[in-house]
Amino acid sequence: MKSALTWWRELWRHGLQPGSLSSLLFALFCVVVATIVRIALGELSAASTVFASYYSATLVAALVGGMPAGVLAALSGAIAGFWLFVPADWKSHVFDQDQLVSALLFAGSSWVIIWAAKSYRDLLWRLREEQDRRQLLNHELAHRIKNTLAIVQAVAGQTLRDQPAALGKLNNRIAALATTNDLLIKSEWGSASLREILASEFAPYDPARFALSGEDFECPSEIATVLALIFHELTTNAAKYGALSTPGGRVMLSWINHSDRVDFDWVESGGPPPAASRREGFGTTLLRKGLRQFDGTVETDFAPSGLHCKLSLSLPWPPRDETIDLIPERSSDTDIGPRPSGGRTKRSATLVLHPPRVV
Repeated sequence: MKSALTWWRELWRHGLQPGSLSSLLFALFCVVVATIVRIALGELSAASTVFASYYSATLVAALVGGMPAGVLAALSGAIAGFWLFVPADWKSHVFDQDQLVSALLFAGSSWVIIWAAKSYRDLLWRLREEQDRRQLLNHELAHRIKNTLAIVQAVAGQTLRDQPAALGKLNNRIAALATTNDLLIKSEWGSASLREILASEFAPYDPARFALSGEDFECPSEIATVLALIFHELTTNAAKYGALSTPGGRVMLSWINHSDRVDFDWVESGGPPPAASRREGFGTTLLRKGLRQFDGTVETDFAPSGLHCKLSLSLPWPPRDETIDLIPERSSDTDIGPRPSGGRTKRSATLVLHPPRVV
């Protein structure tokens, strides 16, 4: 039974080559089934329309086998209907002339059914060809992106071979981009699940040290990469200087999706005492400039118990066609890197980001 259902699903999904022997045999099979159904209807009610069951046979045959199969099913159904269910002396009965009207209606309706089925098949095949072409281009783009990232890593490795710390940071950021790109590729660059993005960034650490609170949602491709970089920087910072640098440290991340805007709350606890920061790093630059296009804001509070970072940004639909700008600017702001010593330092900034354009 399961094999028969599987066969039918595949047949209905892919259809048969129009004009092929298999499509014509399928049309005759539809007529046979329709004839059996018509006989059963006749047993239930003698007033059943002669061609009642053959409409469906024509439609199914045309959808699966194309126009030739639909025409064959309509002609075969008309012949079977007249041969089996119309009295031989129908001309002598005025009432039986209604059967002629039924035949004319069947002929006209069959023509409309076949035309509609052919139009549907043509549209469906065009959509499938377009989907196949899009998937091919998507895979080619993914392949080129991976090659580009590999080249960037190779160039960075040669350029920074005397600076292993900087090289490690750069490779980790490239890996974060690559992971998010893989998520976007699976969705054909449509969107990526927020929890999947977070899971990929938190994967190197013990999941028990993260407490996530919030309803999962699909992040548009424009902000998926940006969020991946932001949470990568926050996680890396926590592993070096914050909660994840000690065995008992924890990170609590909660968010609220307001349909057109989402608010994040990153809270660390159990980390070491804050340390002083002398310069602005990539993390601060990313936070400051990573959210500007999305009307984003960020507030960081270096409390003695750990970093408390609030992020807020608008969800862009439809995507905006702009470019990303992450060039560091001179600022007196404190880096998210090593924490300032003593007391609390609280700052807020309005941030901007231009997402990448794929050409």
